[in-house]
Amino acid sequence: MNIAFLRKKYSFHGGSERYLHSLATHMVRNGHEVHIYASEWADGTEMQGIHVHRVRCWTVNSFLRDLSFAWFARAAVLRNRHDIVQTHAKTLVHDIYRGGDGCHVEWLRQRWRRSGWLTRLRTVLNPHNWLNLWLERWILRGGRFQRVLAISEMVKRDMVRNYGVPVERIDVVYNGVDTDLFHPAKRAGLGAAVRTRHGVSSGERVALFVGSGFERKGVRPLLEAAKRVRGPLVVLVVGRGKPIEIQGMPADKRVVFCGPQPDAASYYCAADVFVFPTMYEPFGNVHLEALASGVTVVTTRLAGGAELIEEGVNGHVVDVPEDADRIARAIEDLTDPDRLDARRAAARRTAERFSFDRHIEAAMDVYERVMLERGATR
Repeated sequence: MNIAFLRKKYSFHGGSERYLHSLATHMVRNGHEVHIYASEWADGTEMQGIHVHRVRCWTVNSFLRDLSFAWFARAAVLRNRHDIVQTHAKTLVHDIYRGGDGCHVEWLRQRWRRSGWLTRLRTVLNPHNWLNLWLERWILRGGRFQRVLAISEMVKRDMVRNYGVPVERIDVVYNGVDTDLFHPAKRAGLGAAVRTRHGVSSGERVALFVGSGFERKGVRPLLEAAKRVRGPLVVLVVGRGKPIEIQGMPADKRVVFCGPQPDAASYYCAADVFVFPTMYEPFGNVHLEALASGVTVVTTRLAGGAELIEEGVNGHVVDVPEDADRIARAIEDLTDPDRLDARRAAARRTAERFSFDRHIEAAMDVYERVMLERGATR
């Protein structure tokens, strides 16, 4: 097939960006021709068989950036012929709308519940929010798609509840993970090197966070929980964002803001537990990346990735990110040395059900269904 993907940024930073690069790479290896339409991309993301098309984009502010990308991406795609056009953004032309960012209206609803009056005022006055809501409504309520890819059952429910999308037009396809890149066997090598780099001693436990967008994804609740964990703990925060200061952090707790890391796999191998207390996350590739690395997960019911967690087996799910005590107890339980090896093995077994090969098979089933439906219509 000749397949086109639309995404504003195409790079290695961020779970969604890493996912698209892995998806495109695997598609090429399976013999498909892949085209990426993006406004910017990182060096090294191009490879033989992946054709990257630069889309004009006005970067004055987020409103103009998203509006111009949607408009110019439409023009760029229509100049070419593709069997399948799948968008990873809110755009004006596509066969498949992939709800990788979930529902913007649902994110705003969760943020509204947790915000003061000033943040609420800024939310209402932000034109970027109104643009996202308009595009989302135009696509989903307007039925401007052949099929919708929901990356979790949670996202599917949100789309049905908020926009009345017919359930028969939604396919739930969980993300895939590179089970070779993210592997517990690398713990002794890459993981040990990361622990040495950040001065982690053999007796210290490591709680890891990976993600950009610290407010939404829960860095503050993680740090509040870290204060309550009994015994030494090092918190490694990987991703783009401003460091957060937490008052009253005990002397045996240490927080390291590591910034974005292109070798995120090595950080998972350095961790004893992965903690992601998000207030809204449609799925989160980080859940699968941690599990594939043999690392148990603490997350919230507001994450689609929670659907992969077996309570007490490969992780814990807390109801809300504000429950710092519950998060702290989950960290303590999952780093219990007597059960650590068994839980690491359970985490790895979970991830192996979501290999990228299986993900590609599921995606291709959807693409073939789109082609058949299009042929029947014609």
